[in-house]
Amino acid sequence: MACTDEKHKEHICALTAAGETELIHELALHPAFECGNCGAKVSDQDRVCDPVALPDIGWMGDGADNVGTKVGQT
Repeated sequence: MACTDEKHKEHICALTAAGETELIHELALHPAFECGNCGAKVSDQDRVCDPVALPDIGWMGDGADNVGTKVGQT
């Protein structure tokens, strides 16, 4: 599906095509949305063509509670 948003030039896909790597990195640092078209993940839903909210997975932790354990042990 083609994006018809007037601000498409500010979307991450257009920024990628323009080679704006530093800005892309900033926009993708803490993703909360994913583009339903291309799968790009961003923190601001206005920066993708078809924004879809990512699920909150904060409950999964950072894995630090598993440091030093062997596979199969808890």
